[in-house]
Amino acid sequence: MTARPTVAVIGAGPAALACAHRLRAEPGIRVVMIAPEGRADYLPGALAVATGDSTVDRFRRPVAIGGVEVVPARAEAIEPGTVRVDGSDLEAQAVVAAPGLALEPLGPPETPAPGDATAQVVAFWDLDGAAAAAPAIEAFERGILTVVIASPLYRCPPAPYGLAIRLARRAERLGRSVRVRLTTPEPRPLVAIGSEVGEYLAGACAEAGVEVEFDVHPDPAALAAGQVTDHAGQAVPTDLAVVVPPHRSHPLVAGLAGGEPLVAVDGRGRTATEGIYVAGDAAAGPYPRAVAPAVLSGLAAAEGALADLGFGVDAEYGAGGPTPELDCFVDRGGGLYGRIQVRYPGGPPPAGGPEVEIDPSEPAETGGFDAALRRWRAVCSERASPLA
Repeated sequence: MTARPTVAVIGAGPAALACAHRLRAEPGIRVVMIAPEGRADYLPGALAVATGDSTVDRFRRPVAIGGVEVVPARAEAIEPGTVRVDGSDLEAQAVVAAPGLALEPLGPPETPAPGDATAQVVAFWDLDGAAAAAPAIEAFERGILTVVIASPLYRCPPAPYGLAIRLARRAERLGRSVRVRLTTPEPRPLVAIGSEVGEYLAGACAEAGVEVEFDVHPDPAALAAGQVTDHAGQAVPTDLAVVVPPHRSHPLVAGLAGGEPLVAVDGRGRTATEGIYVAGDAAAGPYPRAVAPAVLSGLAAAEGALADLGFGVDAEYGAGGPTPELDCFVDRGGGLYGRIQVRYPGGPPPAGGPEVEIDPSEPAETGGFDAALRRWRAVCSERASPLA
């Protein structure tokens, strides 16, 4: 081992940023963050980008954290001791992979039967995809718009409901004759955190005039061809489908997942491969895929790497450590956001149940959305830390 071991952190999402902040606090560690273009994206901003109410630049920042070397590139492969970057090997005594989940293309479309009605289809769940979808959403003035959750696994569980509400309020504000529907494979919204959140989301949708259809599992090939199908394979009439695409294991860690969508890890992010740790949305865990659990998993993986490299760390994060306090925002349209706060005072599920608090609707600047955006911008630099 070198005198100053290197820990490579892959990604620039909440887990990777938290991990990098924790590692840089250890004087004897060299921290290298590998992220495309060396920047981070604030994914909750994708809804505003998709509806043309904001731009990608507002929700994208370069990562500039003192004590962290940032490599503006895409990691190509990982194995114990090395990360492949732009065709070269970066030596690292530990690798923390937090690449998130990959968005799966809808696949080759099937050929619609003659006379079958087809819809325009746009799919996104990141900033660039939202920007690409924006022109189709802007041009849609009349007809049925369906927000389609294509699979049960996706980031930020309340967000598709917020997108549907935002679209309905936007159509109302612009005087457009648009009927908004949302379909989901879920039996009810966010079943994992109890009925209270589901009832709130269903009520918020109803208030905005959004129709919600549960237990709908669209066929990807039919969807790619412009047809939304229900659980029985019957066509659901629509003119524009805005799709939350299926999420799958990121190619960088797919081998570690063993055919599953998520990588199994222990309480400190360790995988079955020595020296490789996985954090954030790519890692299996008991919590919804949201920012707070991702941050804690990044901190736990950092401490796992430090402990295995021989640094003395307290068992502050990971198994037996604190449980996350989720703070999720639901877009209510017109600059209003609902706020869902979830705590686990009895420990992680399934043993510990969620404790839920809901603020139904507040302006962005007072309801916390703008404050969360400012905190994220600060975490991308030296001005703040997830440890605070």
